[in-house]
Amino acid sequence: MSRAIVIAVVVFIAAACCGQLTYGQATGSFLGTVTDKSGAPISGATVTITSQGTGATRGTKTDDAGHYIVNLLPVSIYTIRVEFKGFQTTETKDVKLQVDEQRNWILHWRYPP
Repeated sequence: MSRAIVIAVVVFIAAACCGQLTYGQATGSFLGTVTDKSGAPISGATVTITSQGTGATRGTKTDDAGHYIVNLLPVSIYTIRVEFKGFQTTETKDVKLQVDEQRNWILHWRYPP
């Protein structure tokens, strides 16, 4: 009987570990570069990613090279918004993110009209 208990415990632990490996894999990332129309990087721009399904929002700022990355986003359809003082705010809707996708979203920005 004790052997059966040991086997049951081992199976339970293995199932728990395997469950952790598969949990959370339905995610993706947005990454890219924000530049002005001449191609110069824009440092410190705010990039906001909003799930159209849930309204959940994640954001970041671009680094010195204009790069940004937002990881571990659930699969969904998103709106991407980029803001920076002195530039026109840009918003793109209906951007679909799929499982394990690293969606490269490059924005060439323009000054306000």
